[in-house]
Amino acid sequence: MKLAKVLLGVALLVGSVSLMWAFADKKVDVQLNVDNVRPHQLEDSTKVSIVRDYGLAWRELNTALANGATAPLNNHFTGFALQKLTQRVKDQQSNGLTTRIIDHGHKLDAIFYARDGSSLEFRDTANLETQILDGETVIHSESVQVQYIAVMTGGADRWYVRVLESVPNGQ
Repeated sequence: MKLAKVLLGVALLVGSVSLMWAFADKKVDVQLNVDNVRPHQLEDSTKVSIVRDYGLAWRELNTALANGATAPLNNHFTGFALQKLTQRVKDQQSNGLTTRIIDHGHKLDAIFYARDGSSLEFRDTANLETQILDGETVIHSESVQVQYIAVMTGGADRWYVRVLESVPNGQ
């Protein structure tokens, strides 16, 4: 009987770990429209990198908010965005809360791409479900469409989110 309980416990643990890895590896859906970007068009490799790195930034933001840890933010955020999001995680920690973001995708409309290729500004229409948790209890949940203005800047091997500001819908 004890052996059966131990085997059941191991099976549940392995299943939980597999589920956590599946969630952690889930890609964020990011679509990039560059039809109206100025003053010039993005290179194909830049388009791929922007989509990849912006998706990873949102996945890491979710990890930071869900775990109350600022370290994941350092991978794809810098400057003002990093400062602001780090403070948000610290504020959550001091209040004993966490946030879970269920990300239903981002539609990016490129606005400005610097002539030297160093930065890209775009509008992000994000469909998000946000849950605020106190321990394991969801104390608030909402599904919203949020508009962001974002600026990404190039680094040695990736693009970083430098600015991520929500704006009222329709502006």
